[in-house]
Amino acid sequence: METSNGHQKIVFGEFRLEGEARTLWRDKEEIHLARRPFEVLRFLIENRERVVSRNELFDKFWDGHDVYDDALRQTIGAIRHTLDDTKKPPRFIETRYGIGYRFIGAVSEEEAEKGRKGDEEKKTVGSNGWQLAERANGSEPANNKGQRTKDENQIPHSAPVKRPVFFTAFAVCLISLLALSFFAYRRQTSNAAPKMLVESIAAKRSIAILPLVNLTGDAANDYLSDGITESLINEVSRIESLKVISRSSAFQFKDKNASAQEIGEKLGVETILEGSLKQSGDRLRVEARLVNAKDGSVFWASDSQERKPADVFAIQDGIVCQLVTELKVKLCGEVAPSERYTKNVKAYQLYLQGLYYRNRLGAEDLKKAIDFYNQALQIDPNYALAHEGLASVYAVMELNSMAPPGSVAPLAELHANKALELDDSLAGAYLALGVVKTLQNYDLAERERYYRQALLKNPNHRTAHLWLSNIYTARGEFEKAEAEALRAQEIDPLSFGVRLTLEDLYFYWRKPDKTIEQAELVLVAEPDNQQAFAYLAQAYAQKGNFAKAFAICEKLSPEISPLPFVLAAAGRAGETRKFAEAYAQSDGAKNNPYYVARGYALSGDKETAFAWLEKSYAARQADLISLKIDPYLDNLRDDARYQDLLRRVHLAD
Repeated sequence: METSNGHQKIVFGEFRLEGEARTLWRDKEEIHLARRPFEVLRFLIENRERVVSRNELFDKFWDGHDVYDDALRQTIGAIRHTLDDTKKPPRFIETRYGIGYRFIGAVSEEEAEKGRKGDEEKKTVGSNGWQLAERANGSEPANNKGQRTKDENQIPHSAPVKRPVFFTAFAVCLISLLALSFFAYRRQTSNAAPKMLVESIAAKRSIAILPLVNLTGDAANDYLSDGITESLINEVSRIESLKVISRSSAFQFKDKNASAQEIGEKLGVETILEGSLKQSGDRLRVEARLVNAKDGSVFWASDSQERKPADVFAIQDGIVCQLVTELKVKLCGEVAPSERYTKNVKAYQLYLQGLYYRNRLGAEDLKKAIDFYNQALQIDPNYALAHEGLASVYAVMELNSMAPPGSVAPLAELHANKALELDDSLAGAYLALGVVKTLQNYDLAERERYYRQALLKNPNHRTAHLWLSNIYTARGEFEKAEAEALRAQEIDPLSFGVRLTLEDLYFYWRKPDKTIEQAELVLVAEPDNQQAFAYLAQAYAQKGNFAKAFAICEKLSPEISPLPFVLAAAGRAGETRKFAEAYAQSDGAKNNPYYVARGYALSGDKETAFAWLEKSYAARQADLISLKIDPYLDNLRDDARYQDLLRRVHLAD
């Protein structure tokens, strides 16, 4: 009973689905459901007399492209979450394992009849009518593959351009914690980017290094297995002729029983390094295998002798040496010897614990990371990686207003310089210097030089590409910004951080349809993602769809809600003043005078807005780099004081 009548209204339980408006309601409240899950739900309802097979859903909603079960599972999961249908037995969506899905809820007979009357209409417009309409609007996802890579290992994604959220410092620290599904990675829209370049990589010249499986019997050793894995990724990613998948995407397969073929397809690589960490008494054994991602065959297996913990550095170097020889990218003698390792095993373990907490990226986690790095340096003051780790954490804290402006920048510079003095190949140290050495003068040209130096040292450094993208965004060079973000996506195809960077870019670029597209891809994989909903609200406000924007704001916590922006866009700028005044009195205002200025700018109070912008400039706040392109400041652009500020931060045309 396939019906594709866009005018139908289908009532089931407390829900009402309206096809023409593409809206879903719970009683009198409109609830958000992304485009593809909405279409799948409607199709299941219309065909509720039978079980709809998985293959049929793939053919209809993914155009028969080669997609994986994760895409469909997450789409069904988004539907169930929206309908509060996650308990057993199900109310609406029944899973027939290995077969497909069936809608089992009771549907209003009156509305169902209207749907059946649409059958004949459907035959004239085609059963794929909604998808055809999507393509006409340029929103049908294309079968893109990953773009150039990033090294998640270094600095968490944080950039000179902040998230467009009113109250909080922009939460770039989600990168290691959050990941997009393969569906989100594969299904970019046809007008969203240059095509991904996976197909152009020669066989055995691209690799994903998967997390070593901790087989020591003690979960507390995860920091060790994860840390060794990250060290391997760092070392191998320095090889220019080899594409290396970033930590963020590689670690999505931790504790997952995925085949080599599936991993290769999802990450766009020809080879995979996998292995395990074992412990017997006081001795360790690291086993590693280089696997052909096409058929799962093993190219090479490492020496698996049991060794003392002090030999862990030799184990890592041996694996890297054998790996690059097997891949024929460089001979071992041509790979620059690493001077970064401490000879003290205890210092190394403390460093790995710092790395573990840095990758978790919460504010308290970063404080713990600082503590572990400092403990490592107490044992070995010349431990270059620990210095780089501290520089990275302090730079992130500075960029994200996690400390008073300027308070931790000197520490970031101190440790970055020391790291480079010990080893000038550390890309993360160049990134940290690019931030802190340009805070006083906002010299983006100098900052770009540091970022490009990082890429010379590590061409697979995903964060360097992202931060370079943000420089271009701040300048208003949006096409260049998009290209760099997509290069980062090739290296880190499953990363939420990259997707959120694209949302940032399109918001500042005033391309709301692209912002919506990216946000909905995030929500397919993470239906409760607050940042994605905040972007959706802002994008709908930019499009003039204020009903949807306000409805989304009602579901968001006050800390992340863009309600002031939506109110101002709807012509109610005066109502935003109370938000600005409240934030100005909060503790957050001490670290974020720029955000206070945004609120007053939205309210139309130019005098107070400029007063807070001057506070931001006096503190050399990193956020001020968004001055040229920030939609929150549009009310100030015709004022001579605005042009003066642009000149002072090197952003004047």
